Amino acid sequence: MIKLKDVLLELKEVVNYQFQQEDVDFDEMDNSLLGVTYTFKTPNNQYRVELYSGEYNPEDMKFDLSFGLDKGPGYKLDTFQMTGEGGVRSIINTIGQIIQDFLEEYPDVETIIVKGTDDKRTRVYKALLPRYLSNHIKSKVHIE
Repeated sequence: MIKLKDVLLELKEVVNYQFQQEDVDFDEMDNSLLGVTYTFKTPNNQYRVELYSGEYNPEDMKFDLSFGLDKGPGYKLDTFQMTGEGGVRSIINTIGQIIQDFLEEYPDVETIIVKGTDDKRTRVYKALLPRYLSNHIKSKVHIE
């Protein structure tokens, strides 16, 4: 049984990990924005958040968001590994802050699509991510 005291304690401990923009890619032909990469560290892991528009028409200003463990240069983003470190609310809060930073820097972006790698993660994103997004950007974020 979930106790209100436990829920309030968990909510109180939500933090925003410091993040930084690592890379920005533009199309060589028309200079349209292709992708932006952010990173952040928790006490136990380093994560990478990628926003990429390459699957869509540049004029759509639609971006997929992927995040996972950052194993370093030359390694593919690990979106499947379960870290077991806890702190899911703080990680989702940080991703929400990254989305906000991205949309403030690129206000012409119309849509960000967040897809879970499995049903459980999709449910977590749907339940938590909207809590950490400003009202004026919630309509731009679609969780599938």
